[in-house]
Amino acid sequence: MKNVNWKNPYSSKGSKWLKGNLHMHVDKSNGSPIKDMVREYERRGFAFLAVTDNDVTNYKGLKTKLLMLQGIETDILGQKHTCIVGLKKNRIINKKNISFQELISDNEKAGNLCILCHPDWGIREHYFFDELNTNTRYDGLEIYNKVIERFAGSPLSTAKWDRLLALGKKVLGFVNQDAHLMTDIVDCGNVVAVDKSDPDKIFEALKTGCFYGFNGVEITDIGRKKNTIYIKTKNAKLIRFIGPGGKHLKKVKGKEAEIAFENKLYSYIRIECLGIGEEISWSQPFFRE
Repeated sequence: MKNVNWKNPYSSKGSKWLKGNLHMHVDKSNGSPIKDMVREYERRGFAFLAVTDNDVTNYKGLKTKLLMLQGIETDILGQKHTCIVGLKKNRIINKKNISFQELISDNEKAGNLCILCHPDWGIREHYFFDELNTNTRYDGLEIYNKVIERFAGSPLSTAKWDRLLALGKKVLGFVNQDAHLMTDIVDCGNVVAVDKSDPDKIFEALKTGCFYGFNGVEITDIGRKKNTIYIKTKNAKLIRFIGPGGKHLKKVKGKEAEIAFENKLYSYIRIECLGIGEEISWSQPFFRE
């Protein structure tokens, strides 16, 4: 598996943009029936999906056009929920009585994707910042978790993401629904840029950061030419370039924009694309070096 190209996560992008959700629950976890939920994701134009109950779901007999990835949502003593996503059921590790760091490290070694879930869920916060900063080898965190809108806490965790990135911790940002019921299914998710609709290609794009977090604004092109980062969208009204610690480096009204790494203090730049109402999509971070 390739590593993330942190100077330009989109350097290997393909021409197909495919949307998927990597965090959801079905009837065996008090959710809606899997066949009904899968049918709704198909109707909404999703291309891939991972069911992340507390045990790996058996897809045998499930009829769907979606490319189904294997997944679970683990927890350590009811805390530190983590979505483990992979290509092979027998490669996903969910051992009991091990530490959180061991769980992450073992799954990373097995080639799985490790996503820390809903950091700002609850009054306590599901992950304190120091926990995110101290633990290592996870791929990224949910910068937006849709279902937390109906619970205490915040669905948005970009502030913690920016603090991590500012300290040089290179982690990806994921947008997931955490759907339990049919009414939780919406159009947000992770959009990969691949050259063909193939589970291996989709998984590689997720592992290497060749995707963006989608919540209403469609990105049509994104990348880096020397020290200039550029983006083009279908329907953005405002584009924001965000730098270390959450600083707004530049704002451009319109569907496309670019920015150069002119100030040497900017260790990374990421992009937020805002549309109508609550529409917003997020790029992965581009690091200077």
